[in-house]
Amino acid sequence: MKRVGKNIDKPEVILHAVFWLVWVLAFTLIQSLGFGIDQYFIWLMYYLITLPVFVAHTYLIAYLLVPQSFLKGKYFLFGFALFVFLIVFSIVELIVSNELVFKPFAPEKAFAPGYLNIKNIIISGIGNHYIILVFLAIKAGRTWYTAKTRQDDLVQSNMETELEIYRYQLQPKLVLSLIEELEQTAQSQNETTPGLIIKISNFLNRFLYEGEDELIPLQLEVKLIEEFLDIHKQALGERLKSNLFVHTHLKSCLVPPFLLLPFLNDAIKLVYACNETFESTVLIKGDKKYLLFSFTFWSEKPFGLTGNKIAEITRKRLNYSFPGKFRIEENMDENFRELIIELFQ
Repeated sequence: MKRVGKNIDKPEVILHAVFWLVWVLAFTLIQSLGFGIDQYFIWLMYYLITLPVFVAHTYLIAYLLVPQSFLKGKYFLFGFALFVFLIVFSIVELIVSNELVFKPFAPEKAFAPGYLNIKNIIISGIGNHYIILVFLAIKAGRTWYTAKTRQDDLVQSNMETELEIYRYQLQPKLVLSLIEELEQTAQSQNETTPGLIIKISNFLNRFLYEGEDELIPLQLEVKLIEEFLDIHKQALGERLKSNLFVHTHLKSCLVPPFLLLPFLNDAIKLVYACNETFESTVLIKGDKKYLLFSFTFWSEKPFGLTGNKIAEITRKRLNYSFPGKFRIEENMDENFRELIIELFQ
């Protein structure tokens, strides 16, 4: 018995009980409105005593007939069974209401002999189908809402998983990129290697352990960008000119971690690959309700930078943390790239 009780969906049972209670009270009020108190009692007895008939009729159609015939395309069987149910339950309702309600509580309302004729049966049956239609409409609405909610939850779950995977992939990618660039620097500039190792160590300590939250203080994001650019500026020397301008109150803003670092890393890889001079500028400014990230990267000669999936995943990250409150724009030319991210708090 305990095991059976555990399998019962108690909220569902309560919801059905509330539905039928509301139905009994509402139609008792509708039938009795404008009459004396005795009419309220008579109609309350009617709906309470005939309730099992309506419940059985409704549930047989909603949970047996509709799924087993209508939803499987067996429309003739559905129509035939619906008509049989109409006749059978109409007869039962007429007998129960007359013998157990009207005769004991309101003899003046009792049916005349011969009331079980086909006309009364069909009229009563059709009239009783309103509650079935209401129940089916509510059931269909709940089914649609539940399916939509589950679909939305699944989309949300997939999004969270995708973003979490991206973050776990981003860290080793940037670490690997830093190690590869350190190797190149060590081979060509031995004198700068020790200082570079210290800077990379400090950056990785902050990068790996302080950016685990969904949102981090803007102050930490700026610190990571500053250290990242400083590492590459020291490694590349005059080949990279980097500028960082911050015009905002850092402590009052929260942003997704590593928002610009993937773009910076992609661009700086070109500097290592090409024997050209590049200039990058990062601008961060805003107030309590607005925040702007601007990143520009250019060179005097074409470098052929093409779009990639970073902008797409960044849109998803921003849509997750700031739904409907962001704008991202990317402009490219043969020797120029610009990224603009706007957040509206």
